[in-house]
Amino acid sequence: MSLLNIMNESAVSGNFVGMKTTNNLHMKAVKNSDPKEIPAESAFADLVKQGLTATNQDQLDSQEIFVKMITDPNSVEVHDVSIAMAKANMSLQMTKSIVDGAVQAYKDIINMR
Repeated sequence: MSLLNIMNESAVSGNFVGMKTTNNLHMKAVKNSDPKEIPAESAFADLVKQGLTATNQDQLDSQEIFVKMITDPNSVEVHDVSIAMAKANMSLQMTKSIVDGAVQAYKDIINMR
């Protein structure tokens, strides 16, 4: 039995803080958290191309926000820059890992006896 089933709203006391979204980008990930539906007829090459395009876009977005931070520091938040750079780095590392795995699988197939 969970705590939510035992306690009702009247049993809880304390201060309630109304949370308000001040920047629409802050909650973007929560609103679009549903997994994308990929049709079965999509070719593997199309999926790879989409992944590479997304990685490239993350890199370009990171570069754009970094340049914006240098040229006009008051127009961008520091945490937005670090988030964009971390996202770009993570997508690049994932892409590199996938490519390394594909190359290793190809080598394993070639070396089968």
